Amino acid sequence: MNRLGGSLKGLLIIAVLATSGCATLGLGTADPADIPELQRRVELEPDNGRLHLALAAAQAAAGRCDRAVISARRGRTLLPADPAGPLVLGQCLEEAGEYGNALNLYAQFLFDHGDSPGAEAIEGRRIVALQAQARQMARSAIENELILAPAEPETVGILPFLVDGDEAYQPLSVGLAHMLTTDLALLRRFPLVERVQLDALLQELELAPELIDPATAARTGRLMRASRMILGTVSVPTGEEARLGGSIVLETGEVAEPLAMEGALEDILSLEKELAINIAESLGYQLSEAERQRILENRPASLAAFLSFSRGLLAEGLGEYDAAAAFYGAALASDPNYEEAGTKLRGASGVEEGRNQLALLSDPGPSQADAARSELMASTLANAMSGSIMDVATHLVERVTLDAGTSGTLSTVLLSENQILPLLEGIIIITIRISR
Repeated sequence: MNRLGGSLKGLLIIAVLATSGCATLGLGTADPADIPELQRRVELEPDNGRLHLALAAAQAAAGRCDRAVISARRGRTLLPADPAGPLVLGQCLEEAGEYGNALNLYAQFLFDHGDSPGAEAIEGRRIVALQAQARQMARSAIENELILAPAEPETVGILPFLVDGDEAYQPLSVGLAHMLTTDLALLRRFPLVERVQLDALLQELELAPELIDPATAARTGRLMRASRMILGTVSVPTGEEARLGGSIVLETGEVAEPLAMEGALEDILSLEKELAINIAESLGYQLSEAERQRILENRPASLAAFLSFSRGLLAEGLGEYDAAAAFYGAALASDPNYEEAGTKLRGASGVEEGRNQLALLSDPGPSQADAARSELMASTLANAMSGSIMDVATHLVERVTLDAGTSGTLSTVLLSENQILPLLEGIIIITIRISR
């Protein structure tokens, strides 16, 4: 059988197993009603790690985290590289508000099994937990503002830039703040406020960039225990040169002499490098030539890639992970060597995958006899249907709209094999769900 025929057979096996009541992992749901049956099977097969993990997921779905933790730990012992264990344990820790412990759990799994299937889901869950922890810490800082310890004298925070100009460039507000943070981090000289923590605080304070002045910047710094805050501005007027600036706001609210530079819009990434170097020197640090070079090289290949990346950061900060993944993907398409965009894409995509893996963890599968019978049925169906499927699929024409950012281009595309399979898989899965 050729590669396509073999793949189609695999899809049909999934369909037969599911419609015959023998759901494979990932097609059912973690249903609390399954707990008694799963417990019975666990007693019969105590060394079946999939059973323990399925039971853990069902118990967690029922709100019984005390039991779910025990089952998940047993499942992890038997299947340490399976992401279901830390996903269930992490969910229970997060629900208890123990975000630090959940983050440690996710980090350890990624360290030990970062290349295993499902690791992307753990990374996605880590991102969600990190944002939840940041919101928790922000609320605590605001509630205890009057008794907070003094700010750290060397700590620096980078506020979102105030963008003046075309609406299309508004995402530069978070993008430039992010890039400036990573540039200063390369020096390993200044303790820096993490972006996720600062974004959470600004959301809690309901402070949009246009509402941040030296007084609010100083207050934000105190809440983050940072003695120096960078308040940046960028102007991109139509038909004129772009202007980039930055001010250092001290804990007292005093503003150091602002820095400013101008240049063509397409050179704005170079202007940011100049700003980063000038800010570091204004903070009292003299860069070596090697450090300057590292900062200059810390950039994507184009402004288009950076704008897409900035839009991804903006969406991620709002918890819109699907949109963030799309923007990071666009950044990577513009610049295939944009490593940070690739990292961010895996994380944003993993958020939804993590949710699905928890929601779709089910009965670990049929007995060997059932599996053999279903394999035979699927094989027969595959041989009978493959010709008809290919006859239809190879003539299938899809009309798609390609979003170019400002306008849509309508084109006709003949689907290739690697496009046919996901489409058929989607149809089969939809059919399975309807049949249930």
